[in-house]
Amino acid sequence: MTFTLKKQRLTRSELRLGKRAISYETVAFHAPFLLTRTLKFLQMYRTKLVGSLVLAMLFWAIYLLFTTPMFFIYGAEIQGNVAVSAREIYAVSKIDSQSVFWVDPTQVAQRIKSLPNIKSATVSIRLPANVMIEVTERRPELLWQTGEKLWWVDSEGTIVPPKGDTKGMLRIIDDDQLAFEAGYQIDPTIIQGVQTLQILVPGLTVIHHSRARGLTVATPEGWTVYLGDGSKVKQKLVSLTAVLTYLKNHKIKPTYIDVANPFRPIYRETPLIPIEQPRQPRQPQQVLAHPQFASRWPIVP
Repeated sequence: MTFTLKKQRLTRSELRLGKRAISYETVAFHAPFLLTRTLKFLQMYRTKLVGSLVLAMLFWAIYLLFTTPMFFIYGAEIQGNVAVSAREIYAVSKIDSQSVFWVDPTQVAQRIKSLPNIKSATVSIRLPANVMIEVTERRPELLWQTGEKLWWVDSEGTIVPPKGDTKGMLRIIDDDQLAFEAGYQIDPTIIQGVQTLQILVPGLTVIHHSRARGLTVATPEGWTVYLGDGSKVKQKLVSLTAVLTYLKNHKIKPTYIDVANPFRPIYRETPLIPIEQPRQPRQPQQVLAHPQFASRWPIVP
């Protein structure tokens, strides 16, 4: 209950005598009916009103988060790349000018791994808009040449486009000239065999390969050696050494040496071409003809 002051009216005699004193009396004031209903409404729906207010504030906060420029990505810190440029990695990530709240690190990493020269990638995000990208590139072990096309090949046998200097790298020439695409997987056994050859035969720069013969090299004498696949390279080289010693001791020049099976090496000797003796002219043979045909049948060889 509230209180208010009510002004008391003066009588006629008091006004005639000039009385100016004014007295007040206190009267009670009852709350209006509308205010009572409002209070009851607030008590009944207080929880719903508070929830609605909180929800409205939440929507407003989300709106600010997705529209404030400080939460948008305009760059990234990229580490681990050598052959692939940071610009190429950032472009394929497709995060430029994106809200940090819409970016999925797993999907971004998958897009970066789609680059042929990238082996793995991890993406981390920190507010307000800091992005860290760490990549592991495929390390080239050798060159694979098919026709005029050159590829890098890593230790797993994955071929990728060359992204740097290729001088001094061991080269495998594909005699079948098969058409490859980036990401094609070569048999890792071939790569392992080539790496073993590179260690055991210093100075080896070129190796040929075909599906029929496998790895093919040449001896210092220029003799062709078939090694087959890349397995048991050490045993094959030991067998080759024994065969070469035998051939040199017996002065045999082979057309090729096949040590694909190191326990049963094969060689083919170059056939000797016989020197043809100059052909002696044949002596004419006298043929007697009948007298009446003597002028028509000369002497023939």
